[in-house]
Amino acid sequence: MEFMIEKGPHIKDQDTTSKIMKRLLIALIPIIIFSIYKNGIMLYQTGSATFYQALRPLIMILLSVFTSVLIEGLFIWFILKKQKKQFKEYFKHSYAVFPGLFLVLVLPINTPLWAVVFGSIIATIIGKMLFGGFGHNIFNPALIGALFVTSSYGALIASRGGYLNLGEIDTVSSATPLTHLSNLNHIGTYDTIINEFGSWWNYFLGFIPGAIGETSKLLILIALIYLILTKVIKWQIPVIYISTVFVMTLIIGLYNDMGWWYPLMHILSGGLMFGAVFMATDPVTSPISKIGQVYYGLGLGILTVIFRFLTSYPEGVLTAILTMNMLVIIIDRLGAAVRFDLRKALLPFSLILLIGLSISFYTAYAIQPKEEGDDRVTILDINQINDNTIYHVTTKGFGGLIEAKIIFQNDKITKIDILNQNESYWLEINNNNYLNDLINEQDQISEVDIVSGATKTSTALKLMVERVLEENEKD
Repeated sequence: MEFMIEKGPHIKDQDTTSKIMKRLLIALIPIIIFSIYKNGIMLYQTGSATFYQALRPLIMILLSVFTSVLIEGLFIWFILKKQKKQFKEYFKHSYAVFPGLFLVLVLPINTPLWAVVFGSIIATIIGKMLFGGFGHNIFNPALIGALFVTSSYGALIASRGGYLNLGEIDTVSSATPLTHLSNLNHIGTYDTIINEFGSWWNYFLGFIPGAIGETSKLLILIALIYLILTKVIKWQIPVIYISTVFVMTLIIGLYNDMGWWYPLMHILSGGLMFGAVFMATDPVTSPISKIGQVYYGLGLGILTVIFRFLTSYPEGVLTAILTMNMLVIIIDRLGAAVRFDLRKALLPFSLILLIGLSISFYTAYAIQPKEEGDDRVTILDINQINDNTIYHVTTKGFGGLIEAKIIFQNDKITKIDILNQNESYWLEINNNNYLNDLINEQDQISEVDIVSGATKTSTALKLMVERVLEENEKD
């Protein structure tokens, strides 16, 4: 009897995981080079930075990558007990550079180096290895590390300049275009919103404030095309994600008499495109089925708009992706259930669209200026004691309502007493003597600069004083 041994009738893909990860790295290289140029070399050439400061972006990237590789190696050796040949084989297919690399690209340039190290450790251990290593993590490891850094050290980073590099600190008043927009309560003109940061070329090429690797939309767009053509990622998630944000912000913009430039600004600002191309498409933490990817992209877009407009956090991409990561298992099951009967997919698809449209119109109405004045400021009562007029007032800050008493004497503000506040960046207000600035410059209140490390809080305080001055003039 002779046994016949032949290859099974299986379709084989020539792309290995190693090839896919190499292509991903290739797509990132131009973005990395640009970030080093924009935040370092260009500043050195213009005299805005020393030689060391020019090297800082490169140091941050190398330090974060080195930390993730080192920590993952130690974890494999001492915790997983894989040594010698087992270690080499496991480590070879672990792709340890990526948690640290992606992490540093979504952090502000002024993140302390030790915070970069801590973030890389968290990304590697908490975000990746504790779930079982590469291919088993539920959440995007880099975003776990970024969440840790920004939530733990956000105030410190803001006090050092936040997202502003050394060339932007003296020329730009707001941390990012989205922060600036949030300070305007999301409504303004082309001049007040766009021109603060230059022309559209600044947005498209990447010469605006933002995280280290997220600003150049041109390079991210090129990376998207390359990754789709080389079959590293599927087009459904990034295209639907970005399109959902565009449509929702278009509705919001048109409702408030703003043109097509408004949704375009939302696409070209912040981490939306970088997150859509590199973070949301992570094959481990995103849905498998095409229908699931459609649902996933729609959900990401809706959540991003919610976080940008209806919370104190003007970015929203990081939180949206991590939230949707939790729902992937449900989305995959839903996608599998309707895979062979597209009619069944229409109901959840229609429901998601209805939710998105409802949120768009609600948000458009919510941010609309009210006839009685800006609803972020509320005058609770007015008392007259001798020559003093005391306004008891609240204003919406970053962490909630700021409660204050503003005291007038002879129609001039003489004192601002803060009764209650929960602001994360209040230390920056004190360090910059911002309340004294508002009192001393009350006659030219519109010209008082906001505090770059506490833009939301300082804008709220300035708005509060402006409103009380207007009310006092009426009386």
